[in-house]
Amino acid sequence: MLKAIVMDMDGTLLNEKNEISPRTLEYLKEQEKKGVKLVLASGRSYTRLLPYAKELEMDRYGGWLIEVDGIAVYDPKTNERTKFRVMQPEEIKDVFNWLTTTTAESQAMFDDGCFDFIPDHAWKIKEQIRKEQNLPDDFPWTAGPWDWLTDFRNGYPNITYVKSADEISRPINKIQLMNDEKPLETIYDQLQEKFGDRFSIYRTTPRQLEILPYGYSKGKAVANLMKNQNWKRDEVAVFGDGENDVAMFEETDYSFAMGNAKDYVKEKARFVCPSNKEDGIVQALVSLE
Repeated sequence: MLKAIVMDMDGTLLNEKNEISPRTLEYLKEQEKKGVKLVLASGRSYTRLLPYAKELEMDRYGGWLIEVDGIAVYDPKTNERTKFRVMQPEEIKDVFNWLTTTTAESQAMFDDGCFDFIPDHAWKIKEQIRKEQNLPDDFPWTAGPWDWLTDFRNGYPNITYVKSADEISRPINKIQLMNDEKPLETIYDQLQEKFGDRFSIYRTTPRQLEILPYGYSKGKAVANLMKNQNWKRDEVAVFGDGENDVAMFEETDYSFAMGNAKDYVKEKARFVCPSNKEDGIVQALVSLE
């Protein structure tokens, strides 16, 4: 019998509209009523996870938010937060300044905002999109994991556009990179070669990479939670679609890659379920009943 369901957010629990589908929402709430705990494991900070936790009534039933790929854990029932690690500006200076020489948009993220470097070619693309979509003047210039322009203000309202790492003035949680898939593949290989011994680097979506403190992962956070709650490997189901989810797959007998995941993620999971657009989480959990 399952005691916990651990789910990535983007591309996994959330559908293409950035929402939990009605079917998945109701099914998960039914599991909570049976005593099953939910764990939302994301690259997002708690500020962008709490609305979903509230929708799932985790403030009533309990559960946990694994934030920023494992550098913090938040309890939405008690509002207690444990943060394990941040990176100081000096620590990321070399890698961030190197990133400004690439074609990627580079965002140094903190709890409620980011320092955003946008390369020249991206400005031109964004300007065209803003014009075509007739977006308001105050709409952010930030890219997201799925497109060139994303409004992060519901979780990251404090956005500063920078030209170099010298303008990063506070500790950060992670760096995330946005670009088209092909150039990002080259940047990923270069990052691993140049900085792989100093940071943990993950492919989270086809057009997003994340750079974290070395040795931190969602898997490590899940393992600690399982130990603290006395959950066994066959009592936890894990769902994900990104490379940063693979470490979680290693902690449980029931690891599911979403149907929309890349092959390098699917090959690391024990099972593959339907996509996030098809209520894949529900279909997989029903198959375990």
